[in-house]
Amino acid sequence: MRRRFLALFSIGLVGLAASVGALGADNHARLTEAADSGFPGRSYVLTLPHGMKLKTGAVQVFENGKAVDGLTVTPVSESTLQQFGVVLVIDASTSMEGKPERAALAAARAFAAQRKGEEQLAVVTYNVTPTVALPFTSDQVKIDDALSRRPAFIFGTHIYDAVGTSLNLLRDAKIKAGTVIVLSDGQEHRGVGDTAKHQTEQSAAAAARAAHVRVFAVGLNSRVSKLAALRGLVRDTGGRYLATTSIDDLKRIYTQLGSSLASEYLLHYRSLAGPDRHITVTARVDGLGVVAGPEYRTPALSVAKKVAASPYKPSVMVRLWTSPVTMSLVGLLAAILIGLGASMMLSGPKRGTVRRRMAESVSVPAAIRDSSKRPTAQITEKMLEGTDSMLRGSGWWQRFRWENEIAGVTIPPEQIIVLTGVGSLLALFVLKFLFGSLLVAIAVAVVIPLVVRSLLKRKLAKQRKLFAEQLPDNLQVLASALRAGHSFIGALSVVVNDAPDPARTEFQRVVADEQLGVPIDEALHVVVQRMESRELEQVALVGALQRETGGNTAEVLDRVTDTIRERFELRRTVQTLTAQGRMSRWVLTFLPISLLLLITAINPGYMHVMYATTGGKAVLVLAAISVTAGSFVIKRIVNIKV
Repeated sequence: MRRRFLALFSIGLVGLAASVGALGADNHARLTEAADSGFPGRSYVLTLPHGMKLKTGAVQVFENGKAVDGLTVTPVSESTLQQFGVVLVIDASTSMEGKPERAALAAARAFAAQRKGEEQLAVVTYNVTPTVALPFTSDQVKIDDALSRRPAFIFGTHIYDAVGTSLNLLRDAKIKAGTVIVLSDGQEHRGVGDTAKHQTEQSAAAAARAAHVRVFAVGLNSRVSKLAALRGLVRDTGGRYLATTSIDDLKRIYTQLGSSLASEYLLHYRSLAGPDRHITVTARVDGLGVVAGPEYRTPALSVAKKVAASPYKPSVMVRLWTSPVTMSLVGLLAAILIGLGASMMLSGPKRGTVRRRMAESVSVPAAIRDSSKRPTAQITEKMLEGTDSMLRGSGWWQRFRWENEIAGVTIPPEQIIVLTGVGSLLALFVLKFLFGSLLVAIAVAVVIPLVVRSLLKRKLAKQRKLFAEQLPDNLQVLASALRAGHSFIGALSVVVNDAPDPARTEFQRVVADEQLGVPIDEALHVVVQRMESRELEQVALVGALQRETGGNTAEVLDRVTDTIRERFELRRTVQTLTAQGRMSRWVLTFLPISLLLLITAINPGYMHVMYATTGGKAVLVLAAISVTAGSFVIKRIVNIKV
């Protein structure tokens, strides 16, 4: 009896020594690769001896003996979510039911109490199949609740399936420094009717190595335990193996294990190693010396196999632009333009302006001022004079000058033409140089004259609209002057004295023409053409009748004024009713263009097919034609003339 007691006591001491030795044997710094380690971004987990804290700047990492730059060190206590995570894997087979179950859950709670920072914890129980009792969380309330519930105990044990489930949890949670802690006696048992295929120690170890996850194991020594495979799993993944013969010792083991993991640090840096290089990583910690780390090989440069290039076949447009005929025509056109420019600068009246010709005989101060102009100003003036002389015979040019005068544009029309042409050419060359697209450059160069013409048209329309709005009041003044005894032309002079521009300027033109002998109806008809005013045409008719037959002109003008005011009121009503249609026109016109530009700016690759393929360009052209045609159709619909 005494010998049996001594034998049991000796076995207990050996087991206790084994467990203590297991904890103390690894009481040194270790450097293991983290899950998010890749290239060039490298991450490692630094484990320090129990109770040791790392001071700021106390660690350096070396690659092949060369210190790395930009090293960041994050302790568990300052960690954020997805940096540190631990999965507790607990045996829930029938052999653990009762006191072992309570000891295991108490040990797990003791481990959870050692957490720091935002270190996350998950719990997996296993028997025939693994069960996720608690997904990853840093909420202590949820952790305590999960570790206070009894798992379902079933006969059968598949340890390595539980390890695989734990690896999946770490992968889905994107944990950078992941650890799996397994509690088991190493036995694998198939349950009743269990014929499924399960993972082995080799497959679980390979998966853990690929994921850079460490597996720690707490082995329960007994007469039936089979812990060799479990030790191999720990060895293959860079974890630690802890053994005990007493379930009462689990709480102490898990407490020390939790404290050890809570003293870890996540190291991250960006490697500058060249391609296809064998790298040995080490760390130097103050007070510990050099800590050996893992080795890795940088990826080799992938050189694609050279494919025989197909012969270059330029497109029809490229062949057209680069053909000798086109180059000759372009050169000829350039020579003609240069010659015209030179002739415009050097041509002009042979004897100069009137002031200059007068200065040849008498002293004219203005001529002296003309001769004192800078050469650049003289060249510019000659260029503008040459432009006017070249375009003078064109009906379009005469109408352009006429409309600019009516609109009150102070810039000479010759200068507008020259500046617009220079701006278009400059935009063409600049955009071709910046974007490399001749189509875009030509489109913008064509748009610039259209925009200038549109602005001038808007100013002209504004002047004519203002004249039309002033007309009723001016006619009322005209009628009042006629009642006061003035003649028709005298009444117009009264209107000129009181009316604002542009009405004053136009009626002053009528008075001046009449004084030069032009009939009043013809003088008014000129203003009708300038202002495109149908209302003033009625006044011209009244003036002609008054000149030929006489009559109560004032009463007729009052009726004309009332008619004009009623027509203006009707126009305002039509404008109000068609406002929505006009707004719809602008929205439908600019919305596709805005969306095209916005999508191109946000995701250029998505719109690349529209700009780089023939089909995409055809769609863009068709869309532009459709939008333009639709805009003009809507304009014709809502443009109701009264």
